[in-house]
Amino acid sequence: MGWPMTIQQLDAIFPYVCFFYGAIVSLALSSSALGRIADERLPAAMVAQWRAHRGLAFTCLFVGAAWILQNLWLA
Repeated sequence: MGWPMTIQQLDAIFPYVCFFYGAIVSLALSSSALGRIADERLPAAMVAQWRAHRGLAFTCLFVGAAWILQNLWLA
């Protein structure tokens, strides 16, 4: 895969990046153990910023999943 990346290559890769970002961040924010560790070891402002990404994570999770399903359906 060389540069510049074509639209077709980007369309094949980006939905997975979006989906996995949403999945990983959603799982991390849902974990009570990780939340407890973050509260103990990180500054409060950083924890608040991390938790503010919940909406973005869920949006990426659902948009990525829909995009992947669309690509599979249209293939």
